[in-house]
Amino acid sequence: MTGNDTKAARAADDLTAGGWALPAGAVGTHRFTPKFEAVIAGLQARLTALGGTEGPVWHPPVLSRSLIDRAEYAESFPHLLGSVNAMDEDADGVVLAPAACYPVYPGLADGTVEEQAHFDVAGYCYRHEATSELGRFRTFRMREFVTVGADEPVTAWRDGWIERAAKLFAELGVAVDIVSATDPFFGPGGRFMRASQLEQDLKYEFVAKVSPEDPGTAIASANCHKDHLGARFAVRLPDGGTAHSACAAFGLERIALALINAHGDDLNDWPALAAALPTPGSPA
Repeated sequence: MTGNDTKAARAADDLTAGGWALPAGAVGTHRFTPKFEAVIAGLQARLTALGGTEGPVWHPPVLSRSLIDRAEYAESFPHLLGSVNAMDEDADGVVLAPAACYPVYPGLADGTVEEQAHFDVAGYCYRHEATSELGRFRTFRMREFVTVGADEPVTAWRDGWIERAAKLFAELGVAVDIVSATDPFFGPGGRFMRASQLEQDLKYEFVAKVSPEDPGTAIASANCHKDHLGARFAVRLPDGGTAHSACAAFGLERIALALINAHGDDLNDWPALAAALPTPGSPA
């Protein structure tokens, strides 16, 4: 067992000892307890209030292969994409969703957005992470707020979400560093565009500790996709231009881990989130 594996095992044992999770028998997976799920429910309520919505539309955990190919995800991240194989060789090909936002775009494809469109979505996602580090889940839940429209309003919306998310984490007592990063949406040329992406400030990550020995893990991000997905899905503006898009994404399990690391195992020590937390075992 490597040093990283030892740290990961120790962190997982701490989660179990704290009553948060149980082993699930596969790398990057856990069985979460009602105590942990109460935190997730509280986070969802806070995010719904922050977004000013009625709550998210839940997307299925699988996508058509044609959708993910059109988005060019597989060309950039074939090592992270999980595919579903069926005994019926004639069955339509599907893949496990790597992010919650992708099902938004088929509904807009080959059409025109007359005004800036907004979406609140969530879903179970899968990425075939090669590490056992705590927080590098293979299956996880993601909450995303998405907008599609003209360049300047979309960028301003993304900037507004950076401020909103920073305020949220401050209220929750989670220390974050906001760092510029590279975006996974730009297709097969993405690895050659990283310097340009950083210069354009297209992606910001909110990095926090999810365990005592964690150097820092991205628990949320705010991203401008420029017109990449608009071009891939042929989404037009009223003037004939290509639509731009942006999203604010929140990794629910990672944020819960950051809260546990910041506040400990006793929910009574979590005053900032307590008002939104249902009692474990009661309806959320």
